[in-house]
Amino acid sequence: MTTPARVFYSAPWLLSGIALLAATSPAAFGSSIDELSAADPAGHVEVTNTSGSVEITGWDRREVEVTGELGKGSERLEFGTSGNVTHIKVVMPERSRGVKESELRIRVPAGSSIAVNTVSADIEVRNVSGAQRLQSVSGDIVAGTLSNEVECKTVSGDVVLTGPGSPGIFTITTVSGDAELSGVAGEVNAHTVSGDIELVTGTTARSRLRSTSGDLTLTGTLSSDARLDVESISGDVRVNLEGGVNAEFDISSFNGEIRNCFDQEATRTSEYAPGRELRFREGAGTARIRIKTLNGDINVCGR
Repeated sequence: MTTPARVFYSAPWLLSGIALLAATSPAAFGSSIDELSAADPAGHVEVTNTSGSVEITGWDRREVEVTGELGKGSERLEFGTSGNVTHIKVVMPERSRGVKESELRIRVPAGSSIAVNTVSADIEVRNVSGAQRLQSVSGDIVAGTLSNEVECKTVSGDVVLTGPGSPGIFTITTVSGDAELSGVAGEVNAHTVSGDIELVTGTTARSRLRSTSGDLTLTGTLSSDARLDVESISGDVRVNLEGGVNAEFDISSFNGEIRNCFDQEATRTSEYAPGRELRFREGAGTARIRIKTLNGDINVCGR
């Protein structure tokens, strides 16, 4: 007896599922990135990534290379060069809930200027000498940079910046995070709403440090005509000056102690209210130093 041939019927929903699977972009499952483009050695590179990380390294080639992983659910990676500007952007769907992180590893000509914007992604930069603007809404920024023009902003994250040691303009802003700066010189501006700032400088000419809630520490050398302005609403201030000190000091604290190693004594601002102040000149007095706290101690020393 011959066994009848068996016939399989595919349910309509199964066929539809297979067709949908075939049409789905590889990005829906995450995909590796390997892109390369010729670029101006002194061009500009703009990077946008919503979630994950961005690592940028300078190299000696006239090309921009992007490798890494495009997160599952991302629509695509936009990558291209027009004139001297290279754009790199992770494009997100209209509804981005559940989209996985994208990890971008980027190599750029060392002389490039860069602008990086992330929402929830860390930023790391190494060996880039062009101007840099680094911004993250919720992520840390780490930059070991050759540039003397750097701006870092983060709403919820720390900043660690190591500069080239030569004079430049460095601007750091954190809303909720600490900032550590070293190897910077020239003009340094740092502001934190909630966090500590620790600054180690070469020779600084114009520096302004602000903290709403956090300690401020500066160690470095002043130029002969430097202007240093430090202010904290709630936090201690420590200023350690290296080399010869030739400056006029204007120091005050509404509710805190003032200590120094210049053998100067702070005086009360009122017989009936808290508050102390200290004004004096050290050496030729060509530099100007102003330090003020509302609720915090102040320590100033030269060495």
